[in-house]
Amino acid sequence: MTLFTFGVLRRCVGAVKHCSLSTTALRSRVQFEPPYLDASGPEIPEYPQLNVQVKGYDFTVVEHYAKWVHNTALNMGIDVEDSWATPCEKYRIQTFKPKSTNVEADYHLQEYDRTVQLADLPSVVAPLFLEVIQAGLPTGVEISVHPHQPEHSQIRYIPDLELKTLQLQLHELGGPSKK
Repeated sequence: MTLFTFGVLRRCVGAVKHCSLSTTALRSRVQFEPPYLDASGPEIPEYPQLNVQVKGYDFTVVEHYAKWVHNTALNMGIDVEDSWATPCEKYRIQTFKPKSTNVEADYHLQEYDRTVQLADLPSVVAPLFLEVIQAGLPTGVEISVHPHQPEHSQIRYIPDLELKTLQLQLHELGGPSKK
């Protein structure tokens, strides 16, 4: 009573090796999902141009925080289209003595404004980005996020009053001469 001879054993092992090679080759050609499912991936909606506006009364804090917001957006893979500073707004605040019109104190404040413009912000990244910049918000600084309007980019330019008066005078005289 012989169990197996070496020749029979070799043939069985060879058949097993052959079957395992052919099944892996067959498995690599089989597709379980239709190709249209992952062709373009899910479409993630994006916000149009957004402005992150940073305001405060301390120049260095506002400037450094706006720079930090800009770098944070870049590190998160968000497209920063532009950054700009607008001219400071000056306020004069007076406090009066009780029950009189005499001035008790006179304050001169300057409010600084910086804007970071973001383009094509994915809607899945926006909440995380807003939470991160809100967590890093320093004391005395305000942020607001709003869609970009053409007026927002025009406010950053200081008007040249002398040029405007000369243009008005030219218009009153009949406009520019045409040759």
